[in-house]
Parts: sequence; structure tokens; C-alpha cells
Amino acid sequence: MQANGHASSTSDPARRRRVFSSLWPVLCCLLYAPCVTYSEWYIDELFAVLRNEDARGETSLTQVFSNDFWGNPLWGQSWTHKSYRPLAVLSFAWQFRFLGEELFRPQPLRTFNAAIHAGNSLLVWLLLRRLGLRNWASLASCLFAAHPVHVENIVYLVGRADVLATTGWLLAALAHLEVRRRWQDKNYLPKLSAVLLVLLCSLLAVAACLCKEMGLTLLVFTAGLELVSCKPGGRRLATGAISLAVLALTSFILLAVARFAVTQGSSAVFGYVDTPVQYHESFWVRSWSYLFQHSYYGKLLIFPGDLSWDYSFDALPVLRATWRDLRVLSVCTAYLSLFALISKGLANSRRMLLGLQVVVIPFVPASNLFFKVGVTIGERLLYPCTVGAALVLAALGQSFEKRHGRAWPRRLAVALLGVYLWRCGERVWQWRSSEALYVADALSWPTSVKTRHQLGTVLHQQGRYEEALLEFNASLTILDDNALTDHCIAQIYIETARYPLALERFEKILRGHGVGFSPFNLWMLYVDYGFTLVALGRFEEAIPALEKGLSRNAAVPHGQNALGYAFASLNQLQEAQDVLARGLEYDPENPVLWSNLAVVWMVAGAFQQAAQGLEKALTIEPENRVVIHNVMVLKGAAQSGYLTESPKLDLFFSRN
Repeated sequence: MQANGHASSTSDPARRRRVFSSLWPVLCCLLYAPCVTYSEWYIDELFAVLRNEDARGETSLTQVFSNDFWGNPLWGQSWTHKSYRPLAVLSFAWQFRFLGEELFRPQPLRTFNAAIHAGNSLLVWLLLRRLGLRNWASLASCLFAAHPVHVENIVYLVGRADVLATTGWLLAALAHLEVRRRWQDKNYLPKLSAVLLVLLCSLLAVAACLCKEMGLTLLVFTAGLELVSCKPGGRRLATGAISLAVLALTSFILLAVARFAVTQGSSAVFGYVDTPVQYHESFWVRSWSYLFQHSYYGKLLIFPGDLSWDYSFDALPVLRATWRDLRVLSVCTAYLSLFALISKGLANSRRMLLGLQVVVIPFVPASNLFFKVGVTIGERLLYPCTVGAALVLAALGQSFEKRHGRAWPRRLAVALLGVYLWRCGERVWQWRSSEALYVADALSWPTSVKTRHQLGTVLHQQGRYEEALLEFNASLTILDDNALTDHCIAQIYIETARYPLALERFEKILRGHGVGFSPFNLWMLYVDYGFTLVALGRFEEAIPALEKGLSRNAAVPHGQNALGYAFASLNQLQEAQDVLARGLEYDPENPVLWSNLAVVWMVAGAFQQAAQGLEKALTIEPENRVVIHNVMVLKGAAQSGYLTESPKLDLFFSRN
């Protein structure tokens, strides 16, 4: 009885220490708490979540599994990103159904991201303990929890895919280690159990892959885990481990072929602004530039400095001078450091070697070595790699303490954690609004085309036109051939009635390569170009441009109104009536459309219809001076039987 009581008394403090140790990474995750109050939709969240019918649960499962992450069909003539992540999309759809239309807001979606990250931090803590790194489990998992690059995964909803895929990784690794521990106790690996384990890992790999493409590499990690975890002395166990590794790699190849068949390959066309390296004609420039990106990823993994939501042209310029570019030294440093760690792992630290596997293997899909990715640098892509970084750090620290008995590596890691906590909290605060994010990134990365453009867009939306023009022009100073930025400048000129300046921008766009425009948004260019020509009285030139734009997207009331204005000004009354009536189908409460239609009816002599149109316009906007003028003209015409004064047509502009 005394022995049992003594065992219980000694185990309780140990249990309390374990619980206390596991709380630290969860507490670090509180850094992300402010983001659960952020109500703004950021950048691509509008396309991936809010306007994506798949993510809103408005389509069938069949359609979800046949579309890419953005809701575009994988098969057919339409453009597709090749990002096949149906489970990540379904996570949004399930939240939409649970919350309902009224509560489908960014806040609960970000809360879910933060909760999954906290769970992953606990899984990292548990993984480190299962690998025998108990002394460093809490500190290393805290470094994972507070890593600044994770802010993009949690605040930016598009980053959820990486978080979910990593959850699959961690669960598979923990299950694998538990099964292997039991096999090692018996010094035997049953064939049926090995097949079942590969099947389990394959299922988890499929689930992870359906969250993010890199999840498929879980099976390569499984094979490496078998080889690294196998202890010497058990021949039968070693033979079984090799067999299991072969099975895992075979399963990986089969699933990879299946995945490529579903997405019909992995090649997709990405814009020059997003991925300029792939467009350079020199093989050596492309190769060294990609290698430099790898070294920059390494820097972000260990000591992240200034972060950015998008490292577009020309944040990280290509290495045009190759060997004469000093950045080549960072490439050499990164790869020599990696080889040194691999050498040390092969010599005396299998757990560190396992950590390096978790760093390298998930990174391969983002490396541009086998297929092109749609970003220059994507901080969210490092999410699974930080698990490996935590494992490497814990293995190095524990090994050093065991051999030398010194505590300075732990103190260094605590200092690094302090930096992570500060940078993570700062980055979460920078994401509080689009303006705050873009201002911070523009200060850190003044040569990033998209950052300066997006800051200009925010200022434009706020009506701060001159400040927006400064940012748009700064973006064009970096890359002048960017039609989308020129179009934004032209819109400001339209809204401020500087039509000749707007026309100059449109003429520049039409002489260039149309960078930033594609089949889905090309209508904007032609509609606004035609609108500007109408405002300048060049009606015959305006009509073809407006018709071309409206044929691509008819739901543009200000474009329909401008086209009707042009027809009416050329006395093509029937065409004007048809177009203005079509505009009212899309915006039935628009006073300008009603007033212009009434003008067409007045000119045609249909005074009764004109009176009805003007009455509708006055009901909507009783203080509209043009409508009031047309009412007075109609009254004079009603008394004399003919128009004694010309009615006025009007334009209005709605930003696209």
C-alpha cells in the first residue's frame, strides 16, 4: 500500500509538470487573439471564400471535387490555378452552414484558424515528447506557435489549407510513432500491420493532399520516418522497416499520378508581376534566382525580419549578374548549412535528421524545381516546415546539453522566442486593416509592385485621390508596363472629371501588353475607355468599345447608360431606348438611367412616357439638377406641343 501511495505521489508532480509544459505553446497562441475581431475581407479572400459558391456551400459535393480552390472548373476551357483543395473549401462550406448567411463573417473563420493552430502547437509538443525530446518540447513548440510567418496562415483565410494539411502530417506522425514503439518492443514488424499502417498513412496523405498539395509528401516523410526511427540491433525489424518504406513510396507514386490526372498536370499560367523569374530567357538566371528564393525561405524560417503579404516584382530582383551578384553568397550559405546539418544528423542525431526531412520534404512543392507555383515567396507555405525547424532545434539543443552540460543554447532559444513573440504580435497588429497592412509592407518593401498598387487601391476607395495617385505612380515607376495600375489611375481621372488625362492612360494601355487584364476582367477596360470617349463627345469611337466591353459583361449600368447616351447623341433613338432599358434591368432605381430614357422619349415625341420616366427619376433623387431641368423642358413642351429647349443627357460612373 505504501509503495502504491509513493508511486502516486511521485507521478502527480510529473503529470502536473507535463500539463504545465503543454500550456506554454497554447498561451503563445493568444498572440493571434486580436485577429478574431478583424472584420475586413483581405485580398483573395473575396474570391476564395466570400464569392466562391463552393466555399459558401451552394454547390454539390461533385462540383466541389471537380473545381479548384477558387471555384473554377479543373476541366474545360476556363483558366484554373491547379490548386486542388476541396477539403479546405468544404471547411468553409461547413462553417457557412453552421453559422448561416448572417454570421458568415471573417471573425469566426479566423477564430477557427487560430483554434486549429493552437491544436497543431499541442501536437508538435506531443510529437517532440514522443521522439524523446522532452527537455526541449515546451520551448520548441512555443517557437512553432509564435513563429511570425504563421500570421498569414491564421489571419489570411487562404492560409487555412496549409494549417489543415499540417494537422494531417502531425496525426500521421504520432500514430506511426506509437505503432513503431510497440513493434520495437517485440523486435518484429508484422506484415499485415505494416500494410495497415501504410494504408492509414495513405488515407491521411489523401486527406492532407485534399487540403493542400504538399500533403501528398506525407508518404515520403513516412518512408523517411521508418528508416530514421529504426534502431540498430533488430535485423528483422530493420528489414520490415525497409519494406514498409518501399510500400510508402510506392503509394506516394500512385497517389501522385492520380492527383496529376485529376488536375490534368500542374502547369498553370501566372502573371509576370507575381512570378517574374519564370519569364526570364536565361536558364542560369532562372536557376540562381530560384536558389536565392530558397535561401530567403531559409532566412524566414530561422530569423524572419520584415514580412510581406506578397513578394511581387521587384521586391526580390532576379539574379541577373549570377556570380557577380553578392546574393549568391546567401545561396551558398543556405545550402552549405543544410548539408552540414544533414551530415551531423547522419553521424549522430537521427532525430535531427528527421526534423530536416520535415523541413525539406514539404518545401519541395513550393521550390519551383518540379513545377511553378503562383507566388515568388509565400510565407504561408512555410507552415509545415516550421514543424521540422522546431524538431531540429530541439534535437540540437538537447544533444548539446547532454554532451556539454551547458545551458546557453536554451538561453539563446528563449531570446529567439522573445523576438518571435514581439514580431508575431507586431505582424498581427499590422493585419488589422488593409491600409495598415499595405502601409507597413510598402515601408518595408518599397519596390513591390503589388504592394504599392494595393495601397493605392485602398486610398482610392477612401476617396483620397491624390494620395492614391502617388502610390499608383510609384508602382508604375517600378514596372511601367502594368495596365491594371494605369486603369486605376484612369478611373481616378474619370471620377474627378479629368477626361483628357484618362484618355491618355487608356491609349497607353492599348499600346502595351495589357498586363493585369485577362478574359475575366477585360470588360472593365473597354467599358471605361468607351465611357471616357462619351464624356469627351467622341460618340462614334465610343460605341464599338462599349459594345465590346458590355458583350463580355452586360451587368454594368454606367456602361449601358454611356452607350445609350452615345446612341441618343447620334439620334439613334431606338438603339438608345433599348440600351437604357437594359441598363434599368441591372439598376432599376437609377435616376440617371430613368432621366436619359425620358429624354429619348421626349425627343421621339412620346411625352406621356417621358413624364412617367421623369416622375420615377424625381422619386428616386428629387434634388437632381439635370432631372429638374428635364422636367421643366417637358412642361414647356407640353404647353407648346414641341420642344422649345433641349433636354440634357447625363452620365454617372460606378467604380468596378
